[in-house]
Amino acid sequence: MIEQHYGELCIDDTLHTSLEVLLNKYILPENAERLVLNCRQMSYYRHRQGLHPIEVQFKRESASSPWLVVFFASFSYSDDNSTTVAPELYFHLTNRWCYQPDVGSTDLSHPEVQELLSVWMKAFARHLSRNVFDDVQLTMVGTFH
Repeated sequence: MIEQHYGELCIDDTLHTSLEVLLNKYILPENAERLVLNCRQMSYYRHRQGLHPIEVQFKRESASSPWLVVFFASFSYSDDNSTTVAPELYFHLTNRWCYQPDVGSTDLSHPEVQELLSVWMKAFARHLSRNVFDDVQLTMVGTFH
């Protein structure tokens, strides 16, 4: 249902299973082309404490093809005066780059970046398995014509 391998990159097994379980909870129309999964701990927005919000975007080439993870992103308030969250870590699997505000963009082929992605995926998988997000939403954002 969800592609696990992206060249030399591979989605963590536990995370892959958790994402498939999540998607299987929804009845998706045949013409669904793009989906966005948002995972939030609402206390982060109220008190700026807790897990940072995470977004995962999926796409597929046809109704019969597997879902591809386009990107994983986590968000945070950039400073104490910020009123909105902004990307703090962005892994774009299909275009093979990573972004952090303090260092900019870099290629996902760098071993240090791959290690960061691996650690990040394991943490996200752990959060999903422990049901720590109190707001999980899947939204269809694109359809086949």
